[in-house]
Amino acid sequence: MPLPSVSWRRLLQRPRLLVQGVLAVSACAWVSTVCTFGNTALPRRSTSSNCQAFACQHGLLQSRLPQDALQRWGRPSWLLRERRLISSRRAATTETDTDLYDVLKLSKDASVAEVKKAYYREAKEAHPDKWQGDAVKQERFQAVAEAYQTLADPVRRQQYDLRGLAGLAYLKTNATRLFGPPPWRVLIGRTDHWAWAPDQRDYCIKLIASSIPNGIAGVTVQSIEAAYEEAFETRVAVLLDRVSEEQAKDTVNEIEEYGLAVKAEPIEGERSNEKESPIIYFRRIQREIAEVSESLREAAVTLDVETANSEEESNAEFEKWVDMVRGLRSELRAAAKGWEEFKLSQTK
Repeated sequence: MPLPSVSWRRLLQRPRLLVQGVLAVSACAWVSTVCTFGNTALPRRSTSSNCQAFACQHGLLQSRLPQDALQRWGRPSWLLRERRLISSRRAATTETDTDLYDVLKLSKDASVAEVKKAYYREAKEAHPDKWQGDAVKQERFQAVAEAYQTLADPVRRQQYDLRGLAGLAYLKTNATRLFGPPPWRVLIGRTDHWAWAPDQRDYCIKLIASSIPNGIAGVTVQSIEAAYEEAFETRVAVLLDRVSEEQAKDTVNEIEEYGLAVKAEPIEGERSNEKESPIIYFRRIQREIAEVSESLREAAVTLDVETANSEEESNAEFEKWVDMVRGLRSELRAAAKGWEEFKLSQTK
């Protein structure tokens, strides 16, 4: 680019503008240094172009460049434009991403209990069992699970509120496991079996009680007696309600050995994890993470280090348990937060 010619006569006739030009050189160099050191979005411009623009505007230099080029290179024009760019970028970064809140139809101040309630409401509407072969509903079901995994976890939720989806670390979400299985119940029916004779009442109750596995919450001698009396009067009664599938089937197998009529069935429209209290949820996740961590340890022991980087099949079992531990750790933080919110609500 050809340099502008200097009008020395004008330069000598205007000493004050000469001093201003020198000060402009120093100011431009200082601004350029501050912008570079402060790591801002302002580009470092050439000092000579700014000084030439200043001198040309005040008649110290005769430029061969068009006026629009001087305006484009001049400091006032680009500085104002860059400041607008910085303001827009700051506004964009501080604007909160609300996509996940919209997925669950929640406000930003929703509690963990409200997030959980909204999750089951939306997940039931998009469950694959309800929409067989519908790819759109399956994607919706997965999106609802991922939204819940983030908004229920206080750590991931804070990262999302501050930085949006781009600020979240990858976390594999198993939507089917997160949704949980349906609760089961066990029905018992009165038949012509000799154990249902009126004089065998106590014996039948003891027989039923010995067949139920230990550790089922809410099962007492009084509840078994109440189920027996109801079955004796109406022929059918609920013996166990809202238990796991394993507990229900074990109970049925034990009672059937004595020839009594009993049946296990899932409770449609409900999920075993949906009605859990905060303390039960917290303890269940603690138990599950302990079991999965042990499985991860066993997988790590059997992992062949020499072939770990070359054979993907040898890593499949190990990676599966790693993903499950990460997911359960996120659920444990959510359970702890939900329990804390529940305790605070009880003190009010």
